[in-house]
Amino acid sequence: MQRNKNNLVLLVERLLLLNVLYSFCRLLFFLFNLSYFSDVSAGSLLKDFLVGIRFDLVAIIISNIVFIILHLNPFSFFYSRVYQLVLKIIFLSVNIIFLLFSCIDFGLFRFSGKHSTSGALRVMSFGEDFMNTVPGMIADFWYVLLIFFALSIILTWRYSKISIEKYHGSATPLKNDWVSKLKKLGIYLLTIGLVIIGFRGGIQFKPVTIITASSYGSSKDIALILNTPFTILKTFNKSSLDEVNYFSEKEAESISPVVHHYHSMLPFNKANVVLIILESFGKEYFGSLNNREGYTPFLDSLIHESLVFDHAFANGKRSIEGIPSIVAGIPPLMDEPFISSAYSGNSINSIASLLKMKGYATSFFHGGTNGTMNFDNFTRLAGYQSYFGRREYNDDKDFDGTWGIYDGPFLQRFADRLNTMPQPFFSTLFTLSSHHPYAIPEKDRARFSSGTLPIHQSIRYADDALRIFFHQVSKMSWFDNTLFVLVADHTALSEESFYQNNVGIFSIPLIFYQHNSHLKGLSDQTAQQIDIMPSILDYLHFDQPFFSLGESVFDSTADHFAVSYFNDSYQIISNNYSLMLDTLKNNFLYHYTADTLLLHNVSASEPVITKKLETKLKAFIQSYNHALIQNKMSVDGK
Repeated sequence: MQRNKNNLVLLVERLLLLNVLYSFCRLLFFLFNLSYFSDVSAGSLLKDFLVGIRFDLVAIIISNIVFIILHLNPFSFFYSRVYQLVLKIIFLSVNIIFLLFSCIDFGLFRFSGKHSTSGALRVMSFGEDFMNTVPGMIADFWYVLLIFFALSIILTWRYSKISIEKYHGSATPLKNDWVSKLKKLGIYLLTIGLVIIGFRGGIQFKPVTIITASSYGSSKDIALILNTPFTILKTFNKSSLDEVNYFSEKEAESISPVVHHYHSMLPFNKANVVLIILESFGKEYFGSLNNREGYTPFLDSLIHESLVFDHAFANGKRSIEGIPSIVAGIPPLMDEPFISSAYSGNSINSIASLLKMKGYATSFFHGGTNGTMNFDNFTRLAGYQSYFGRREYNDDKDFDGTWGIYDGPFLQRFADRLNTMPQPFFSTLFTLSSHHPYAIPEKDRARFSSGTLPIHQSIRYADDALRIFFHQVSKMSWFDNTLFVLVADHTALSEESFYQNNVGIFSIPLIFYQHNSHLKGLSDQTAQQIDIMPSILDYLHFDQPFFSLGESVFDSTADHFAVSYFNDSYQIISNNYSLMLDTLKNNFLYHYTADTLLLHNVSASEPVITKKLETKLKAFIQSYNHALIQNKMSVDGK
């Protein structure tokens, strides 16, 4: 008598077949690109292959979710020939396609330096470039095509060998009582739960993404850990960039240079650097920057002892956009933030990775729950050696109930940690309490008035936490040899009309402070978040070439500007003017210091300024798109 195999057991066997093939593809990928991984240790290789199984399972479950759902059919017709044929067609169709993309990456990786993303699916449009490129690719990598056919045959053959029959012979009748039914229901519910966990990649705070792989090693480890089906699936339906060619590559580089090399006559200055990113601290809240009483009495006092830029701008409107802009000079000129974009696996330069070359100890502090907006993973990608979050703080009596640890105690812990770091060090702190819902400790609520906007009380609280922090570190031996850079990640609530227009919504403070230094004064020079990395490196007389889309604020020869992208429009700000390009076609030029409400488009009456800003903006877009698409965001990037 014939007894059919349990459909869940059958599902596991079929998915296990895919898992074996994915691991085999990882081995082939490694062998095809052996020279790239030549300096990866045997221990790291073993770890990468084992960790990669996690990402393989995610890709397998997501890509086969329809197959899995159909496989959970508890009814007897599941075993019918027609139903099994449908399952086989779905299984082979989906997985042979993803095997093809995996095989293509064996050779393509050496050119792109990363796994293909959903943009690769555009080749199916059979455009002219595709028809011109594919014959040459097939000729160069004909053996990859043979491997693909071999893997497809193996997949088809082995699938057919997984029998739905458990055994032949007498079978014990299945019990039909309520106990067996409950047991079967429990198994099904457990299976569904495991599928959901597998779909997310675990039970962590957020589902795994491309950037999650950075928590396991370097960019080379990331390439081995990830697989092409995963990177395609995780970027599907996410916006990708297109190459634009407004100028020749040489012209674009001359207009908007991306490779910088400072040739100072002075030796490298091993000063410590502390970068403080202020959550939602729009320029509007500063009394000293608005000629009135504000909500930041301590920072206003610090401004009088610092170099401050009165026309400084954020490159984006969200924290997830601000952090890459500030620490790695990557502005969000696309619909997706870099951290969650198709390009988050690119090799990048950052302040941390470049200063690490000079022997700096690097660290990132954020009181938020680890995993928030993938900041912990991004900082690893950016080269920070350590991350200190709510988990490392390890004392939830200071938890705000929503995001993480209140700024007051967290900044004091930050000061203590700085005092234990080997010098020179580069450390970044991202504050938290001025984020919605603007919670501050109950014991402090009476000390800080609420202001006219919900955020004002938390701004006052965070400002006072910074006062206590600076008082604490001013007594430490390393204080005089430390450059402090303070900048907001983005703006927030506003009540003044200027700070609600397309320029004002990006207006932020940018402060450079070092005790007893020449860094003094209020500059009317335009500055932006992506200028911070080159500015710090310039200040320290960094003597190696590096990739940066921004310019040093200390470079008097540079053409200073600020860029942003929102509502499908690009904006460039420079010398009191703002130019907006609506899908790169229509120009809108405003003299924003005179026309604070941006009511008068002066592009027709100011053609020279309009043309200059348009040229600069288009060259920047061209350089930006090319760098991200081609994975050329570092001087040593492939």
